[in-house]
Amino acid sequence: MKSITFGLGLFVFSSMLSTSGTAPLMASSTPVYNQQLSRVRFMTEEPIIKVLLSKDQDGFAVEVKGPHNIYDPYTGKKLDAAFTGSAYSMIPTQDGIKWGQEFLGIFQITIIPDEPSSGVCVNGIAYPGVTTFYEVDNRLTAVNWASLDDFTASIVSNNFLPRETDQKEALAAYAIAIRTKAYQQLLSSNSIYWDVTADGCGYRGNAIVRFDTPFHDAMKVTKRIVMTGSEQSNLGTTFDKKAIDDVREKMPVSEVHSMAKNGKDAKIILHRFFPDQNLMMVEQKPVEHLEVVKSAE
Repeated sequence: MKSITFGLGLFVFSSMLSTSGTAPLMASSTPVYNQQLSRVRFMTEEPIIKVLLSKDQDGFAVEVKGPHNIYDPYTGKKLDAAFTGSAYSMIPTQDGIKWGQEFLGIFQITIIPDEPSSGVCVNGIAYPGVTTFYEVDNRLTAVNWASLDDFTASIVSNNFLPRETDQKEALAAYAIAIRTKAYQQLLSSNSIYWDVTADGCGYRGNAIVRFDTPFHDAMKVTKRIVMTGSEQSNLGTTFDKKAIDDVREKMPVSEVHSMAKNGKDAKIILHRFFPDQNLMMVEQKPVEHLEVVKSAE
């Protein structure tokens, strides 16, 4: 159990651990963490949501701003280490993926930046954390492994604009509702490769539109917090643009903004729309849903 000060109240939360052609893709496995992966903070500390950025493409423009390492996620073998940034076109070939160099016989690579917040740029958009690329039938697919909190910040930023509300507690309530819906989707995903699609939910990675203090503070104080209870199921079972619209419909922005402006904190606001909800801090994504690069070193 953890005691956390949130808004105007003190609440107690329960902790939850909660190829060309025939080349093999990454299989589900028990996580094995090494020193390199431990530097990617959310890989060991926060739930991960895997977002399909694009699939079946002829190639991608891929850039990493600083030092990074490249792994084969299928074998866990480190393929390369770069001490400066890299920017190349990534293309599929009959012999494997080419990105600056040819990775012969390798049909899937994972790029791990030393600084996870800088992430990996794919076609000009920076995505936080780790990005994996798969080659299947001479086409490339890109999947971003983002922390649940980074994903939530991107969605809230791009769907609840400053002109609608500048109230921290309103944004905090929306952050918890959005994170809850994303976490439900994460746990119910049937694919081992991705949980949601970027096009489906409007995910834009680090390309957020809010940098104001209320937004920043709301993301900070609600970190890893989700709702649990029967009422939160009213948010639906699939995380996409319709699910986000459903949150806005269930929690009208004008009403939420007014409540926050009148001194109501996020817990009270959520209770107005989800009477039987409880708040829970999620510690880590259950291991059976998480594939990570395994070290062969």
